[in-house]
Amino acid sequence: MNKVTPPCPYFGTCGGCTMQDVAYPDQLILKRGRLQRLLGPLGTVPEIEIVPLDEPWRYRNKAELTFGESEGQILLGYHAAGSFWRIVDVEDCLLLPQPVMAMLRDTRRLIAATGLPVYRPRTHQGFFRYLIVRHSQATDQVLLCLLTAPGPRDVVERLAHDLMARHPRLSSFYWGITGKLADIAVPDELHLIEGTAYLDDRVGPFQLKLHPLSFLQPARLQAERLYEALCEGLGGGSPSVAWDLYCGLGLVAFYLSRCAQKVYGIDSEPRSLDLAVLNASLNGVRNVEFRAGRVETILLNRRFWLQEAKPDVMVVDPPRAGLHPRAVPSILAARPHRLAYVSCNPQALVRDLGSLLAGFPRYRLTRVTAFDMFPQTDHVETLALLERA
Repeated sequence: MNKVTPPCPYFGTCGGCTMQDVAYPDQLILKRGRLQRLLGPLGTVPEIEIVPLDEPWRYRNKAELTFGESEGQILLGYHAAGSFWRIVDVEDCLLLPQPVMAMLRDTRRLIAATGLPVYRPRTHQGFFRYLIVRHSQATDQVLLCLLTAPGPRDVVERLAHDLMARHPRLSSFYWGITGKLADIAVPDELHLIEGTAYLDDRVGPFQLKLHPLSFLQPARLQAERLYEALCEGLGGGSPSVAWDLYCGLGLVAFYLSRCAQKVYGIDSEPRSLDLAVLNASLNGVRNVEFRAGRVETILLNRRFWLQEAKPDVMVVDPPRAGLHPRAVPSILAARPHRLAYVSCNPQALVRDLGSLLAGFPRYRLTRVTAFDMFPQTDHVETLALLERA
């Protein structure tokens, strides 16, 4: 393993990029080896391919930053390694595009000029909490979402106006209000303060409209490779019905729509499904139907999928915790010919694959491909393909 000098001055202090001191080819070797070891207990596992990112810097299309305070100075950055309270003030994050960082530095300066305090998680007092930034590589536009405790709207409106005037790339400014005590950047209320309602982006052949909380893979090029590989692995035989479980804004369903006669997308987040319907219309996709609800609940409705929607192929892309235990029996009962599991959490992937491979009908693991969606970190996105024996 070749050690290198980390180019980021915050390495070791910031809790983000833990692998910057490892040469990029060796990062890939380490990730592949770890995944191979974790999958080992499943038995016969195909040789794992890992797909590198061509440019492993400045690739992120979204970031969540936290406000802090030190010696009277406003900080904006990431949590320090091993700390829930300390914030590392970041002048430049090497994973974000440079124009985005210029905008974030200006945001911090303008917020400091308001004189309002940042939120202190230990006392639950203060106003400014988080800043979500999204960047579209397709349009070079930026969406900002400022999350605060309840407080004065006029301050936020002036801030939005000043930033929009200074930065032509800034197309949308949202204000999120949260009274939650937990340290999570999820607002109770969300208001568009200035600009367009959505950020325009593109993945592969599909145009997308995104809101501040939309889930999208952080590296566009890798996302395109992942979804093309997924369709290649599932597309044989022109399936008549495909399921996209945990479909989010519908991107996987759109890819599946090119080879399947009918696609059903299921998700529990109404805001995501509203965008999925909008994006389907935007792209002229007419053979996808979206259903709202928890996967483990909807799949209990056997009448739905036995009579009208029995799947030939199925894609599951669950949150980090993996599949709900009640979802696994229903997935097996649906008996898809081919199944794809997309995972950002190798431990959850191994657990769920163990349940699927041990169940009935019998499935075999035919392919495992890792996509390095998160260079400089220890994270990896994995695509596992299964086929009914």
